Amino acid sequence: MAFTNTGFERREWEIEIRKSRSSPTERGLDSGLKMNGEKKSDYKMKICVIGSGDFGRALAGRLASMKYNVIIASRNPDKNRTLIPDGVEVAGLSCAVTADLVIVAVPKDFYHTLPVDLLKGKVVVDVSNRASIKAKSSESQAEQLARLLPESFVVKSFNVLSAYSLESGGLQGSKQVFVAGDDAFARDLVSGVVLGAGFTPVDLGGLSNARTIEDIPVAVFPQWRVPFYIHLSIFVFLYIIGFVKSQICWPIIWSTDGAFLWDLWNHIPMHNINKTLSVHALNTLALCYLPGVLAAWLQIYRGTKYSRFPAWLDNWLKMRKQLGLLVLFAASIHACLSVAYMSQMYQDVVFGDPVEASVYMMEGETESLNRTTITLFGTEKMKWRGECFLMTGVFGFALVVLLAISSLPSVTATLSWKEFAFVQSGLGWTALIFLCAHDMFYEWFYGWPYMNGPSCGIPSFIPVCALCNKLTILMKLPTVLPPLSTHLARIRAGYVRADKQKVIKQEECV
Repeated sequence: MAFTNTGFERREWEIEIRKSRSSPTERGLDSGLKMNGEKKSDYKMKICVIGSGDFGRALAGRLASMKYNVIIASRNPDKNRTLIPDGVEVAGLSCAVTADLVIVAVPKDFYHTLPVDLLKGKVVVDVSNRASIKAKSSESQAEQLARLLPESFVVKSFNVLSAYSLESGGLQGSKQVFVAGDDAFARDLVSGVVLGAGFTPVDLGGLSNARTIEDIPVAVFPQWRVPFYIHLSIFVFLYIIGFVKSQICWPIIWSTDGAFLWDLWNHIPMHNINKTLSVHALNTLALCYLPGVLAAWLQIYRGTKYSRFPAWLDNWLKMRKQLGLLVLFAASIHACLSVAYMSQMYQDVVFGDPVEASVYMMEGETESLNRTTITLFGTEKMKWRGECFLMTGVFGFALVVLLAISSLPSVTATLSWKEFAFVQSGLGWTALIFLCAHDMFYEWFYGWPYMNGPSCGIPSFIPVCALCNKLTILMKLPTVLPPLSTHLARIRAGYVRADKQKVIKQEECV
């Protein structure tokens, strides 16, 4: 099928001259050649946008600002004329006949109202998105449009942008715009317009890939669901352990007259959550580095890196970034709460043991002869154990913040692979060690005395629930010490154990 509009000739000319730094005149490409009565150097691609809604107006305005000749086609040209951006004309649907490119900016339910005859031989861009998260059909909306326009060249694009991003020129959000269509030349034309609009085109190939493109705008954190559920499950599990022990077991055991100690329930909103978050953040950080350790041991066991990891381990490795950012979220709340109630009554590990003093009581404005005992905190400076507890926590938290910042795409782009690996691996393990030490200083003072205490058979919350990070560190140590470290480095450099070489050769033959 041959294209009928002259815009494709201009596109060929644009592609050719972009391959050279020479001007069109120097290369003899614009000497007297004209398109529709204009020199190629003066010609502006004519784009027809069908639909005067918010998105159609924003897209038309963006293209017009980039010096394209843009016309909004509408059945009611006078409707919403005051909202039309500067530099954009408004006309009837017949203007699509002379357009080099037609953009359909109407909902899918109105596809049947499109002028099929006027769109024959045209490149038609579908920018629609479905309203539901799950697709109701295996066929994309762009494919449905292609069936209605059998003599047009349908391309899916621009749907990942919002009206705001178009009006702001993509200053916020991703600048990538995906392109899919069955005709390579049509995709190339649309990609040029995407680039001309100030965005980055990503060619995904055939129109069947429009199904993937249409999933992007309606997807709600698809890569975050599993990490978030894991993160939430760990928190709920740890919180239930702490709640049962502190708010159910201890009020019963410590009761002297048989009355339930409801005063201990005062700590549910803040103190319980803070204790849970401390262990929760530490264990989740360990879960970021544990899959890498397991992968290293699996490579040592197999004697090669040329074999796939199990699906569960592969998925675990891919969600480490999300888990790491969730660690920062939990650790930030824990740090804020710890500062919020940094009082002697809560933080005895920092301020030390209280001192009891006997004082006279006041009766009105006069001092009576009656005496009472009061508890005094902070009579001495902080002990070394308290200072180590605070400093390891602060330094570990600072490293976690640094890890999160370095994972941002804008920061990652400025780092070499070796620098990125040093931050994410070297500083990450350092953070895990410091936070583990932060936990151990707390355990030494507060956790161990309750290990054998009356707790209804429930183990001490802090020492037992923070075992994951200690296990991760213990499993990591042999892989960084000779001879295993040397052997692992050889495997990752391409070494294959002799018995595995035969297996790999047999698989290649098959």
